[in-house]
Amino acid sequence: MVQDKWIISNNYKKASIDLLQNNLSALRAKIGISQEELASIIGVTRQTYYPVESGKKTMTWSMFLALIFVFDAINDTSEMLEELRIYPIDLIMKFNDQISPNESII
Repeated sequence: MVQDKWIISNNYKKASIDLLQNNLSALRAKIGISQEELASIIGVTRQTYYPVESGKKTMTWSMFLALIFVFDAINDTSEMLEELRIYPIDLIMKFNDQISPNESII
């Protein structure tokens, strides 16, 4: 059985994905890389990545996490993630017992 601490609601995932997806092209432009380069970094093809950035397909939670990892590792986009409130600080707090496992984060 999975502990409540590790459960992330579908609503939280959707809201997080929507926020990142709406700012994806701006984040990518900020670091000056192509769709193909970013797709390669996160381990997908450009054909998989393009419909996500263009809003034709919703990204998966796995892709969200991979993109957050990449953008957080780069100073310029890390700041942008925080300014746009895309960075999932509430998840970090929940996983580190700074938010009660029963407390809803969304």
